[in-house]
Amino acid sequence: MKFLTAYEAAKLLQVSHDTVVNLVKAGELQAERLTPRGRYRINKQSLVDFAARRKLTLYEPQQDQ
Repeated sequence: MKFLTAYEAAKLLQVSHDTVVNLVKAGELQAERLTPRGRYRINKQSLVDFAARRKLTLYEPQQDQ
């Protein structure tokens, strides 16, 4: 199971970090916290499911060849 930070999720969705945090707080994107005030960790499959529901494209970083 792969977890992403809010910053990594924001990069894949091409939105800001604040937008991802707001989506989590609104309950639209599932995330976990390791500690009560810690940073969010987003399951990559949850992000994929969210993008599919919203008909969004995830932008994977390109690998150098």
